Amino acid sequence: MEDAERTAGRVPDAALVGPASGARCLHRLARERDASPGWWLAAPLDEGVRLRAMAAADRRAGLRERALAGARPDAAVVDVVGDHWTDLPGDVPGDDDEKATLRALADGATLVWGAALPADRSSGRAGLRCTVAAVPGGGYAPVLVVNHKVVDPRRGKGSSTATVTRLLDWAPAPDPTLRVRRHPADLDRLVHAWRLLEAVGHAASSPVGAVLGLGSARAVVHDLSAVLESADRTHATRLAVVRGELDTAPSRIGECRTCPWWEGWDDRGGPVEGCRERLVVADDVSLVVGGGQVGPLRARGIRTVAELADAGPDRPTGWNGEPYSDAVLRARAHRDGEVVVPKVALPSIPRADVEVDVDLESHLDDGAYLWGTLLTVRDSRPLGTEGYRPFVTWARLPDVDEGRAFAEFWRWLTGIRDRAAGQGRSFRAYCYSRAAENGWLLSSAARFGPEGTLAVVKGVPTVTEVRRFISSPLWVDVHEAVATQFVSTSGLGLKVVAPVAGFTWRDPEAGGEASLGWYRDAQAARGVERDAGRARILEYNEDDVRATRAVREWITRFS
Repeated sequence: MEDAERTAGRVPDAALVGPASGARCLHRLARERDASPGWWLAAPLDEGVRLRAMAAADRRAGLRERALAGARPDAAVVDVVGDHWTDLPGDVPGDDDEKATLRALADGATLVWGAALPADRSSGRAGLRCTVAAVPGGGYAPVLVVNHKVVDPRRGKGSSTATVTRLLDWAPAPDPTLRVRRHPADLDRLVHAWRLLEAVGHAASSPVGAVLGLGSARAVVHDLSAVLESADRTHATRLAVVRGELDTAPSRIGECRTCPWWEGWDDRGGPVEGCRERLVVADDVSLVVGGGQVGPLRARGIRTVAELADAGPDRPTGWNGEPYSDAVLRARAHRDGEVVVPKVALPSIPRADVEVDVDLESHLDDGAYLWGTLLTVRDSRPLGTEGYRPFVTWARLPDVDEGRAFAEFWRWLTGIRDRAAGQGRSFRAYCYSRAAENGWLLSSAARFGPEGTLAVVKGVPTVTEVRRFISSPLWVDVHEAVATQFVSTSGLGLKVVAPVAGFTWRDPEAGGEASLGWYRDAQAARGVERDAGRARILEYNEDDVRATRAVREWITRFS
């Protein structure tokens, strides 16, 4: 409350902040405030962030164009174009679009697509683009068009039912088949937009907003009352930082991975110090623990990695998350220059006579276009052609050919499993972090299986068959084996652990985020350039499955 009171009254014109989703790190806000004008705006953007922003922009543009053409791409978009719909397709708020938005709201438009909500300088809120929809009883609700999942299929009575609506006919109603996904960044933006609508006198009488995303044919409605107060406190704190009323210091958090301030940067005006460099010089304890664990450590007087490495076994008050002993071990590994160290006496992982390593490649939420496999036979009896085998589609996603590639992969994998069983030989399949593989296995079965929501493709299993397989001992998560038996100073991703196991990728730029760009470029290219792009993706996928095998063989060597 103190921060809110301190920011009351008129704010200087320069002191405007957007929703917290733009940057949750307060120190990042302070650095942008103090930097030479805008140099950081031209800093290299994380490839994954860039591609996801492009995909979201493409989705908004595609929905708009199809609706304007009179089509109905989904039930949330309009089936009437005219007086009901004011279309403002620009990307950056400008005076003209802001005036047009206010005129449309004053005239009672049912929907304003791409509304440019003007900044509210009295509260320090920056202007924002979104869609706004009229609600019964007067006023408008903000609507975000996003390119991520906003719902999941609802299973069981314990999950929260999604409330959905059409945009030209605002009538929220529960959909018992869907479970809502609440993204904090979406809620931040909705609160920010609702406050801007409130400032111009056109907000709905109660705080409400909606998100039109993947997984639902209608917009998912969110009651913002529960998050309004906390979002306002966050805004007040961020505004205090921008106004120079609140000091900040660097501390490593998840956002650092994609932040342009993390590493140093050579600007035209000279070198810019990165936060990482400052933390390394200070031996800051945040280098080896999560953001939520830094506070309890500092409250105990532990501020450096060296102090944590020498700390006793007693857990600090308020500690949560991983075991405290893991944090101490990680600090010791950092001090000693180690990357990955075991935390159990004899690490192990299940092995088999016949082994298959699996790695998929997907493009955002559009689909899984490549299932890469590596067959290894550990006894002397042949079973099939060993080595790498991809099952791939290069069709632009979403496309039914994705189902064809998945069906071929599934038939091959289960065929290897069944032949091994028929010969009395053990079988296991492996992946690195099953969350991605499991998600796309289930999604592929749901979309292309016998009751497919997109199309029915011969050879695609039922969801029940997939669930039976991924819950069995035959499906092994190598990341889980690593996470339960090792600690690391740099995370436990495959790109960190495999080099410790002695594996090297052939492509120096190999990485999941980079592959998104390669896929997009290969889709756009033709001829030799297209073939080279596809070959690069296949080589990267092959290296990923070989890296997975290298990690589990490395674990076995401890036994």
